[in-house]
Amino acid sequence: MKSSNYFIKHFIKQSRKIIFALFFAFYSVSIYANDTEDAFALLNKMNHAVQTQDYRIYFVSQDKNQYVTTFEYSHIGAPVKEDINAYLRYLEGPDKEIILHKGITSYFQPNSSSFSITSSRIIEAFPDVVYNNFNDLKEVYDFIFLGKARTANRSAKLVKIIAKEQDRYSYVIWIDDETSLPIRIDLLDQNSDIINQIKVIQLDKNFDKKEQLDYIASRTYPILLSIEKQNNAFDQWRLAWLPKGFKEVAAYNLNFYSSDIATKLFSDGVFSFTVNISSEQAKQANQIIQQGGRTIYSTNLGHKNIIIIGNLPRTTIERIAQNIVQK
Repeated sequence: MKSSNYFIKHFIKQSRKIIFALFFAFYSVSIYANDTEDAFALLNKMNHAVQTQDYRIYFVSQDKNQYVTTFEYSHIGAPVKEDINAYLRYLEGPDKEIILHKGITSYFQPNSSSFSITSSRIIEAFPDVVYNNFNDLKEVYDFIFLGKARTANRSAKLVKIIAKEQDRYSYVIWIDDETSLPIRIDLLDQNSDIINQIKVIQLDKNFDKKEQLDYIASRTYPILLSIEKQNNAFDQWRLAWLPKGFKEVAAYNLNFYSSDIATKLFSDGVFSFTVNISSEQAKQANQIIQQGGRTIYSTNLGHKNIIIIGNLPRTTIERIAQNIVQK
């Protein structure tokens, strides 16, 4: 009888442990699901805010162990991308200005020729990750709500965007409570070390928009770069491997400073890279350069110089290059 009672008590005790463990697991999954939905809501709200609101920010950008660059960025938003106006100015070094006007981005550089390209945003202001329908990225990325913090004397919510595969970087985005604008963006390597950081130090919602628009309207803009539909430069080659979620989004020929370059652009919505084939004969062996989150890899194939440029880890860029094969 005693052994029977002991068995019953032991069974009840173990059952309680099992029930508690199952409850905790279920509760944890529920919390994770809620956190994920919260993260989606925050990110999609940010995507809308960054394109439609009027704001001026002063921010710094720094690569790991590199010099800090300071910028002024003014944005006059609109529901239609072609109606957005924006102005970015480098506050250190040469007085470089970038202006977005009528769907065209123009670069004014004191030490080289100015030029314009067709573009609906100034890519030097915010990275690609900010401009997304984040619901489309669930297959490739996990989204984690990290809680609240404070930066630039403003309260913010933090969201981490982490790839399911280890072949790309991750982001932590600080989203301003009041405006839903991104006020800090940390790019993390596979060891969770910050390799690039964009950090707003001042946010002004009451800047003089008329003065900024008058300045944009008063400028004389350089002609568009010659960008044509791609010819047969890539007919001999194909990419035998791409990271999951990446697809070709553009292909064109670019005439830049008397050099013809055939380019293919690939993106997963968060990160991107280009494969560029120069019209000139190959002159150098394999070379690789890393600048913060950007990797530049140059190699020779079929007597042509091929350069891959992307905000991806070195190992991923090298694997892409090694899988460019002859058709």
